[in-house]
Amino acid sequence: MAADDPDTIVVMEVRQSKDPHDASPRSPEAREAIAAAMPMLTGRFSSREPVVAGGPGADD
Repeated sequence: MAADDPDTIVVMEVRQSKDPHDASPRSPEAREAIAAAMPMLTGRFSSREPVVAGGPGADD
């Protein structure tokens, strides 16, 4: 849920690198899941690259 809008759901996908993310929609299973979900999705879509400030996964 978005902090400023209780009707908004925020979905994050975390991957080890961008390559698996780019390859994911090419699989038949992913295409089927995306096609099934699209009619239920409304609103604005955006993409953001997170910056890891520390902890596991942060560059040392």
